[in-house]
Amino acid sequence: MVNDGHPDTARVIRARARAGELRRIAHGRYVPADTWDLLRPEQRHHVLVRSLVDRIRPHFVVSHLSAAAVLGVPFLGPWPGRVHLIRPGADARTTSATFVVHADFDPEMLGTWQFRRDDLRVTDHDRTAVDLAVSLPFLDGVVALDRLLRLGADARAVQDGIERRSVRGRRRALRSLEFADTGADTPGESVARVRLDEYGAPTPVTQHRFRERGHPDIVVDLWLPDIGVVIEFDGEVKYRDRGMRAGASAEDVVIAEKYREDRLRAFDEVRQVIRLDWRDLWNEASFRGKLRRAHVPMRH
Repeated sequence: MVNDGHPDTARVIRARARAGELRRIAHGRYVPADTWDLLRPEQRHHVLVRSLVDRIRPHFVVSHLSAAAVLGVPFLGPWPGRVHLIRPGADARTTSATFVVHADFDPEMLGTWQFRRDDLRVTDHDRTAVDLAVSLPFLDGVVALDRLLRLGADARAVQDGIERRSVRGRRRALRSLEFADTGADTPGESVARVRLDEYGAPTPVTQHRFRERGHPDIVVDLWLPDIGVVIEFDGEVKYRDRGMRAGASAEDVVIAEKYREDRLRAFDEVRQVIRLDWRDLWNEASFRGKLRRAHVPMRH
């Protein structure tokens, strides 16, 4: 991260930005363009938060989607261009060009529901779960809560925190928490679970393990045991990200997936395997079509 605090430095930095070498991410804050372009959206927001540490007042706490970025919690929508904070004792939300400062709706718990991440004060998993559940739509809330519960958020503490809120969205937040499942391993699996519920399909078992003596276990994303249907979500990252491939080529990953699916279909209890990608999750006709062809019961 580059800071243009000194006048001479500022001129050089602005010239580099005009040349495309640097990206401006906030007033007076720049990062190398080649580094920025390689970052995922949540990583970019995390960098934005870090770049503004010196502008965050010591008693303010990084919160909401900004805390999510620091904690590694996924979000499906565009990440905010401002850093979200809670000001202890504040009773109203304020916004500037750089920050969104939220009211402190739970003053009794903010003092304990935070921790230090290097030089940042950040809401902890429980408080972040409460804030996101109350402020996000149901689908986004489920995606966030699935991850936060998996990371160690305490469901009872989150429920208590939501119930103390006298704000609009509390009922939706409680429903998101009730629907959340620590077994969901990726945002795609979380979205697929919500879609199945919307379509009136059976509730899946997450991360079900198939065992065969002499062979590695096969863990599937979603399993509908009553009708023998496996649902697997194919995110492109495992094919594109070299780190996820553990040194294997994309072609090797595809071949390994084929062998794995052949083994899976050989289990007596498995009748069908459905493979989904992000296009299916956002296209109801496509998703319903795959479910229908596998004879998964749904509402019409």
